[in-house]
Amino acid sequence: MIWQYAIKFPKSRWVIIRATVPTLEATTMVTFQNLLDFGLSNDVVDYDSKHRIVTLYNDSKIIFMSESFDIDKDLNRFKGLEINGAGFDEINEINENTFLKIIERAGSWQHSPNCPIKILATCNPASNWVKEKFYDKWKLNNLPKGWAYIPAKITDNPHLSSDYISSLNLLPKYQYKVFVEGEWDIQLKTGGEFYKCFELDKHVGQCNYNPDLPLHISFDENVNPYLPCGIFQIHKITDLNSKVTSYEVQMIDEIAAKTPNNTIFGICKEIKRKYPNHISGMFIYGDATASKEDTKVEKGFNFFRLILEELKQYKPSLRVSPSNPSVIMRGNWINTLFEKQIGNISITFGEQCNLAINDFVNLKEAADGTKLKEMETDPKTKVRYQKVGHFSDLFDYFMCNAFASEFLAYQKGSISFNVKLGKNLSKNSY
Repeated sequence: MIWQYAIKFPKSRWVIIRATVPTLEATTMVTFQNLLDFGLSNDVVDYDSKHRIVTLYNDSKIIFMSESFDIDKDLNRFKGLEINGAGFDEINEINENTFLKIIERAGSWQHSPNCPIKILATCNPASNWVKEKFYDKWKLNNLPKGWAYIPAKITDNPHLSSDYISSLNLLPKYQYKVFVEGEWDIQLKTGGEFYKCFELDKHVGQCNYNPDLPLHISFDENVNPYLPCGIFQIHKITDLNSKVTSYEVQMIDEIAAKTPNNTIFGICKEIKRKYPNHISGMFIYGDATASKEDTKVEKGFNFFRLILEELKQYKPSLRVSPSNPSVIMRGNWINTLFEKQIGNISITFGEQCNLAINDFVNLKEAADGTKLKEMETDPKTKVRYQKVGHFSDLFDYFMCNAFASEFLAYQKGSISFNVKLGKNLSKNSY
């Protein structure tokens, strides 16, 4: 697009930016050279390789620059830059302040009559300011006027060879979703995670509601950025030959009730909407500290009493401990379940539970071994809230109470490892 506008509007000036000089030289400039080899060289009358400035036959110029934020955090290299517009190659590697600086400079060049201000940014899905500023707003149909988000996949490129496209199938399932299918709502592990043994390819799959099994519903008493609720089912499987019993834990649904529905009444209304005819039982779990009487509601009521009242048509049973188990101990146990399925307990998160999955991917471990509570401030409401970890907390509460005896055995060091033999299996509700 930048090249087309440079040709269409004589004497216009454009800049193309990559994060560092090495990546600029190894990627963007290589692509530029390939374009010249394909025939665009006829448009070029001069190339200043020292300053990376291309001059076209109509006196338009394209400047290739690196952000080099590590050595120029004040963005001095862009101050005074006069341009009509810009292109960002892999903007997910660029700092937001750089993007804002280029917006400030775009349109400052006044020597190309009628040339519009245009900024083009390309990137792979990422979990940073780019996702929040572009993809999340596009998904909510809330992009500012004049902005556009255009989804594109590798397979949309007609110039790629079939061998290359086929080779992408060798990628792990969720890397394929991110880098090939352009899936923004699934993020990949980067290191330092609290749930070290959680693996996307192993612990995420298809999970469907089974009306014959009880619903296990867990809450985290939290309202910002949403009131979270996780819905689980447990499949009890007995091997008819060995008599060994195993349990398949499945997260079938997640609800993130945002304002104005981030109330007990709002979230319970959503549960009733989704499961109107459920008659196979319901268990309620959550943060033990929410059991205290809440002065914000009628005397004698608390968080769970209100939930039980709102969901009384399901005849729910409350499974909440007097106090929450140690964060480190329950984290070690759940990590061991992820890794070894001790106690014959396997865990799968439904592919649709993106917020919960991202919690397990993104939640980091603090220096003391607990969960790192990274905070963020809502730019509109100025309310501070914990960025990730709400769904992982409610999952902890559910697991530690649904499998209380197994968790206790782990703490005492008396876990026994059962071996599953044979193929004759019998599934029972749990």
